[in-house]
Amino acid sequence: MGSLMLVAISPSALSALTPYVAPAYAMNTGATPSNAILLFVTVPLVIGPLLLPVVGRRVDRQGARRVAIPAVILYAITTAAVPLGAGRTWLLETLLILASIFGFAASLGVVFKVISTWFPKHRGIGFGLVGVVSGLASAVLSPVCQWLVNGNTPAASSGGSDLPTTPPSGAPTVSAVDPGVFTGFGWDGVYYLVAIAIAVIGIPAALWLISEPKVTTVAGPKLLEADLPGLPFRAAIRTRAWIFIVLLLTFVSTGPVSIRQNAVDLFGQNGIDSSTVSLGLSVLFSASVAGLLVAGAVLDRARRPWIVAVLIGTVPVGLALVLINGSSLALFYVAMAFLGFATGAESALGPALIAKYLGLKSFGSMQGLTLAISGSALALAPYGVSAIKSGTGSYTLPLLMLVVLTGIAVVLALLLPKYPRPWVLQTPATGAVPGPPTTTS
Repeated sequence: MGSLMLVAISPSALSALTPYVAPAYAMNTGATPSNAILLFVTVPLVIGPLLLPVVGRRVDRQGARRVAIPAVILYAITTAAVPLGAGRTWLLETLLILASIFGFAASLGVVFKVISTWFPKHRGIGFGLVGVVSGLASAVLSPVCQWLVNGNTPAASSGGSDLPTTPPSGAPTVSAVDPGVFTGFGWDGVYYLVAIAIAVIGIPAALWLISEPKVTTVAGPKLLEADLPGLPFRAAIRTRAWIFIVLLLTFVSTGPVSIRQNAVDLFGQNGIDSSTVSLGLSVLFSASVAGLLVAGAVLDRARRPWIVAVLIGTVPVGLALVLINGSSLALFYVAMAFLGFATGAESALGPALIAKYLGLKSFGSMQGLTLAISGSALALAPYGVSAIKSGTGSYTLPLLMLVVLTGIAVVLALLLPKYPRPWVLQTPATGAVPGPPTTTS
């Protein structure tokens, strides 16, 4: 429960906010959409996950609770400070980076290790539940965030132009006509509400709910990290399995996140307004729940890794539907569902495959490093798509590039090596300790 609460307030779940914050910031300041994405999405998501290997190592050595408590407190404080950067780009970017670092440390840096140690035989569905919460939170928050930022006067898409649709000076003039219309809290004011939610949900979860099982021997000492089954860190990073896992996760993640962050402008060219886009993103996040549940259950039972290719194959299909779609709402929702399913499956794949191939000896460090590398793609892809669109005037070229890149990810999944034998905790030699290992809470 504590892990799921931390996931619900993580930067991953709150990614539902940035598709509306970035355009609102661009319209308020006169910045281009690509620069707004660079500020709110790319830089924080590139730098934020970079410390996850360090966080994972600290969790491996010191325990999840000791890492989670200070991280979630600092996450709430830095998020509340984000509005202080209004008008000063360097300060705003610094605060967004710090909030991202502490947010990832308080959530993804902790919860995967907690679940891995509590549910060794059901990691796939356990990791799936993490993503289920993230997906459901994002599905609910997508229209809520759109309303909180823009109120009842949502920012319309530019219809293909990179220029703001309202003057930089401006709050919507509709409020002067009808004072009863809620005009939203703006891109900056909504961060106060988010910070309150982080503090109210996250701090109690870290203090009272986060824990790990203590694996001990009867009348013996606590089991050390070195006794856990699996490959040591230096050996793990040289395996073909881990290299392929990182590459396929990195490539496949570029598609859904690029569509999400550019959705308002991308689909606005086809006459789909931001309110409808928010519903489409809710479909995407809701479909991710199905993807997580299916992927988690399948990975717990599958004996061959080729099933991974099937799970992520919906990404190039969804991107192709976006590419060929005109103004069809039906095709729009179908494409969002395909991308959402793969988004959910991808969230369960990384930790489940790492545990299968590499074991638990350096799980926290390996998961942190994997997230740091794939997280860079999550951050850079939306900006790259927006920048290429600005240069070419069309989303056709970047969408074609994403189809090719995610297709390569499917091929890499087909080339994964066979699963090794299950990693089993080794019982100490007879006479070393009085009895066999037992797990206690």
